[in-house]
Amino acid sequence: MPDYKRVSVLFRSRQDGDAGAWTEERLAGQWFKMATGWVLRCPDAMTVSVLKGDVRVVRQGEVGVEQTFRLGASTPGAVRLPQGSMAVEAFTHELSAALTDAGGTLFWRYEMRSDDQEMGRFEIGLDIREE
Repeated sequence: MPDYKRVSVLFRSRQDGDAGAWTEERLAGQWFKMATGWVLRCPDAMTVSVLKGDVRVVRQGEVGVEQTFRLGASTPGAVRLPQGSMAVEAFTHELSAALTDAGGTLFWRYEMRSDDQEMGRFEIGLDIREE
């Protein structure tokens, strides 16, 4: 695995656009530069890969998520709940990344569906800073 830098991460999320309040979580992580992008690993929380314009999130915890986000496209994924796993699909409306060796910002806005039922609209923002 390539060398990494220690980073602090402000993870912000909200559901249903302007109507929802932002939830913030501060995490410690490792920031890797790859040949085709970046990887953020926050042990026991999540791994975010930004490779070739796609964002892939694997989130651990009571509710786990495995999802790829691609601007203007629907992509399959899975949500793991205590009751079991559920197939989902995310359509990404907005995706922006300003990333460097020292971190940067990442933002995406999407809607999630399962079995043709809307699960909500979400916004995620990451502010990644070298420690």
